[in-house]
Amino acid sequence: MSPKADGAAILYLFEDYALDTERRELVKADRSIAVRPPVFDVLALLIANRGRVVTKDKLIEAVWDGRVVSESSMRREPIVLKPQT
Repeated sequence: MSPKADGAAILYLFEDYALDTERRELVKADRSIAVRPPVFDVLALLIANRGRVVTKDKLIEAVWDGRVVSESSMRREPIVLKPQT
């Protein structure tokens, strides 16, 4: 995975995917993949912190801006990220 920085925006490239943090877009093989905002935020946070543990508190602060979030809501977002077969 290689990030390409352009100011504050980052383009993460991995396998045949590209995650553009400025355009908030996930692309696979030149096709845009629709993802809901919290799903995009979880994916971007996990990619930016690859190789490190992301705590529940950090996840809540980064994705839900510190709002109270149920355990089921937190578990649901990463499930949506699983590749479709």
